[in-house]
Amino acid sequence: KNNGFYVDVGALHPINGSLTYNLYKRGWVGINFDMLDENIKLLKFFRKNDQSINIAISSSVGKVNSYIFHPGSGLNTLEKKWADKWAFNLKKNYFTRKVEKTTLTKILNNLEVDNHFDLLNVDVEGHEFQVLSGLDLIKFRPKIITVEIHVEKTKEIFSTTVFKYLTKNNYELISHYFHTSFFKAKEFIITDI
Repeated sequence: KNNGFYVDVGALHPINGSLTYNLYKRGWVGINFDMLDENIKLLKFFRKNDQSINIAISSSVGKVNSYIFHPGSGLNTLEKKWADKWAFNLKKNYFTRKVEKTTLTKILNNLEVDNHFDLLNVDVEGHEFQVLSGLDLIKFRPKIITVEIHVEKTKEIFSTTVFKYLTKNNYELISHYFHTSFFKAKEFIITDI
């Protein structure tokens, strides 16, 4: 498909390691969310057809602490436990910065996003469940949801809160690669994309 629409939560970099960049090159457009303005500036420069917004996505609205190793780090998170683990493993410190947060439901409503868009990508270093629980999956039905699930063994995916939440909301796991799980809305016929 050459003209799809994505929502990328935790977009980080416009090109490097981006799950949506190849789609963008094929003519897709979308909305990128990242909690760091430094990353949003890069997204706006390299992905001019996208809308890129500097805000954290979570299960509620307000301000929250973020834990930043470096603006370009893929380990930046809203989860202190996650940050502490990686600070210990890497012997590297992080700093704390207050950021604005909102829910996907609220911001997608405000932006008047079509309820049945093609792809939701969620990569937020341990905060994935909070992002998903802030999305009304009855109103908004992305056809495919790609989400990072960090487990040591693939079979452990089935006991995660993310897996249980998505299957309860009529999504089925169709693939998993490294840390990314691919879920399909049950009503979506895969040949349509």
